[in-house]
Amino acid sequence: MTEAGRLSDVMSRLPLAARFEGRRPSPRRLLPVAVLGAALALSACQTQSPIQTDVPYLPADGVPVDLGQVQIRDLVIVSGGKDKAGTLSGSMSNTGSEEARVAFALPQAQPVYTTAAPHSEARLTGDKQLQIPAVPTPAGGTVTLTVQSPSAPTTVVVVPVVAADHYYATLAPTPQPSATATPSATATP
Repeated sequence: MTEAGRLSDVMSRLPLAARFEGRRPSPRRLLPVAVLGAALALSACQTQSPIQTDVPYLPADGVPVDLGQVQIRDLVIVSGGKDKAGTLSGSMSNTGSEEARVAFALPQAQPVYTTAAPHSEARLTGDKQLQIPAVPTPAGGTVTLTVQSPSAPTTVVVVPVVAADHYYATLAPTPQPSATATPSATATP
């Protein structure tokens, strides 16, 4: 091997800093390399994370239900606890020209009904609460709910059960009046 070949071989094994023999590379030379490296590193983030606006999501606590001309959004059940009454909460709109009757039922339970006026949008729980007598799951769980209207096929949805806290506090189930009144005993002075 010639002297020039050995020198080239030795130089190729030396660290990069030793090759400059005391000279420092100019910051002007390193800047484009640093910018290119940063651009490559930052662009790699996009390959591992999809653009959020391309991923459909529900921006609310509840679930949507489409029954033809009747649409329900943000459907949740506000409950006081397991096996206690629950209030249905959500927004219901009717784009049809006729009033629509909508039924909500838990499995093996009697349905509860409400109506949607034509060309309207209203809360499910307005002046009067729409209550399910006994919710089999505590707050934080989910229940399977059947929702149906005469003008659309029956829809089965998994609905979240939420506690009557924070902005659901006003939707806490209220006791339903009983059919028979019982006299109460009062003490005489």
